[in-house]
Amino acid sequence: MKKTYDYIIIGAGSSGAVIASRLSENPNTKVLLIEAGNTFENMEEIPEVLLKGMATGADWTGNLAVGTEFDWQYKAISNPDFKNMGVPRGRVAGGTSSINGQVFLRAIPEDFENWSSKGLEDWSFEECLKYYIKQENDLDFTNEYHGNDGPVPVKRHSLDSLLIDQMTFYNTVQEMGFKTTEDHNLPYSEGVGPMPLNNPNGIRWSTGICYVLPAMVRENLDVLSNSICKKILIENGKQIGLILENDEIYEGNEIIVSAGAVESPKLLLLSGVGKKDELDESNIEHVHELKGVGQNLRDHPAVELRWNGDHSLNDNLTDVGAQKVGLRYTSSNSKDRLDMISVMRFQPEGISPDNLHFEKSDFGKTRVGITTGIFLAKSSGKLSLNKLDPRNHPDLNYNYLSNENDFQRMIEGVKFNFEIARNSNFDSFRKDLIAPLPEALEDDKLLKKWISSKVHTMHHISGTCKMGNTDDDFSVVDKHGKVIGIEGLRVADCSIMPDCVRANTNATAIMIGEKISDHIKNGD
Repeated sequence: MKKTYDYIIIGAGSSGAVIASRLSENPNTKVLLIEAGNTFENMEEIPEVLLKGMATGADWTGNLAVGTEFDWQYKAISNPDFKNMGVPRGRVAGGTSSINGQVFLRAIPEDFENWSSKGLEDWSFEECLKYYIKQENDLDFTNEYHGNDGPVPVKRHSLDSLLIDQMTFYNTVQEMGFKTTEDHNLPYSEGVGPMPLNNPNGIRWSTGICYVLPAMVRENLDVLSNSICKKILIENGKQIGLILENDEIYEGNEIIVSAGAVESPKLLLLSGVGKKDELDESNIEHVHELKGVGQNLRDHPAVELRWNGDHSLNDNLTDVGAQKVGLRYTSSNSKDRLDMISVMRFQPEGISPDNLHFEKSDFGKTRVGITTGIFLAKSSGKLSLNKLDPRNHPDLNYNYLSNENDFQRMIEGVKFNFEIARNSNFDSFRKDLIAPLPEALEDDKLLKKWISSKVHTMHHISGTCKMGNTDDDFSVVDKHGKVIGIEGLRVADCSIMPDCVRANTNATAIMIGEKISDHIKNGD
């Protein structure tokens, strides 16, 4: 039996959870939310590995959710020298906001200027700021740039709570001439300062908690857990419903795909939307030509310098995690402001491997590290269907550092972070350098080889269903998230970003959900 809804949202992640919540605010609207993983009806049901917001893999303090049933556990090609890169993505209500590092950093105005210059005039910074404010309950600041009654609580760690490694990093980059900032989310903020985090009181305030749970009581919202959409049904340029893996069929006046930057393009391809010759290779019936589906894969490449750390670092541990402060700055001769980030990290003894950044041999030992991350990378990759089984995890090729400017910025950033840690301020806890080998810092050929073998994702995959004008052959959706050439179908998540913003992507994914929700309500 077919079941009919006004709106069907595929994916309860950082964007989809928002859309389901906002559309179901109207009691006269019948909404279906489909989630590939578990959903929960109350906070007490949420496992600690998801609920606890202190220990995160991004912080090197052990993300217990990575590698579990709540993680899609993708593998990807980083570049020709690193072909088995782990790509954790959330498979649970809240999506990756349920397993991530909880950095709630916004995109900067120039990101949206770039989008607007490409014809996406609705996506100016001023327009998007309204939705950053709408989602937020900032517990530190009350001003024109912050919200104080939104669903997601945000807080920064105070300077007096920083461990010695973090405080040393904070003071040393100041001595090197960098500005300080109390609030990285001010539009033109830069320099070093506390990172905004959505983990007050030790809770990872995911969109599953902040948006889905409050909406679950609504009679007009149905939620299907542990359900995967096999295909969107399309006839004569219009979606007419979807079919799940269990062969149940659902119809919606509008279907919104919010399955994330991996699963959203995969679903479009499985539904016959994409480049014909590639779909022919997978024996999938081609129904609509959009050659940009799966192209334009964007992210932030990163590597870590690692040192042995003094055992004394373990003496005053707190449970607030390591990712407290960050330095955002601009690389030499760059035309792009704030195209680099450095983050001090610490791994205490006794942490189990999460296999994201540290080598397995490091675990059980005290380590310190500094991440070199590139924002606005010029290299782009590709997602394509698995050639052996199109329904299996797709093939992901991030194509990192194929652009020479990216490589040079990474080299510059690594050397810069080495200079930070050489400062005598670090002598009390920074021991011998583990990676790269010291001689690589004197030989760019050796350094490039090391970087190529280690460069990995900062977990900000985006761009695989690019938003743009119809005169751009690689655009997949228009400025309202509507799939170009198919009536009644939208995509709304990080996959629609034209480029990966100069920030962690979760706050922007939620902003996209808020903004597209309004477009839908307004009939755009």
